[in-house]
Amino acid sequence: MAKKKSNYYQMFVAIAEDAIKAAQYLEKTVKDFNASKTEKMAKSMHEIEHGADLKKHELMKTLADEFMTPIEREDIVTLASELDDVLDYIEEVFQLFFMFNIQEMRPQAVDFADLIVRSTTAMKVCFDEFHNFRKSQTIGGKIIEVNVVEELADVLYIKAMRELYTKEKDPVKVNAWGIIFDKLEKTCDRCEHVADTIESVIMKNT
Repeated sequence: MAKKKSNYYQMFVAIAEDAIKAAQYLEKTVKDFNASKTEKMAKSMHEIEHGADLKKHELMKTLADEFMTPIEREDIVTLASELDDVLDYIEEVFQLFFMFNIQEMRPQAVDFADLIVRSTTAMKVCFDEFHNFRKSQTIGGKIIEVNVVEELADVLYIKAMRELYTKEKDPVKVNAWGIIFDKLEKTCDRCEHVADTIESVIMKNT
């Protein structure tokens, strides 16, 4: 049983890598946006999300089969679920691009994508170090970075919504982009939830 303890940490890293992949794909999509390919891009994003789902299912199966775990079982379940949320939210952004038939990208979406890449990257470093959380000199700083990014996303959200409601005359676009901006901001929230849970686990185990 003891030999399998590190598997959970490795599985977290693998899913966190998928989160970065999803964030980078979002960044590429919004920077080089092609309205004629939104359905295709949504399908490509689903493949990334589905791959992460399979890893999560494997983690949960391992958890169900094992008695000894390196951290509390509830914390493993919570982290797996919160990581899954990050990918789900990014996938939903792609679905919204397609459903709302978005034709032009807004610069604030590019700014949000940059923040999501930064947040998922910092989050992944936390998981790289998670197996050694009692001695790591890196995790604390990366948790703070995720929190800072979430605060930047809050500010960006307010500014984006203000501009949308004061400058956009088309009510259909106002509605669509309001929902998209909300989902982008909440993606950063999801990353913060992961970081906060990691911090909580560290506090309980040190």
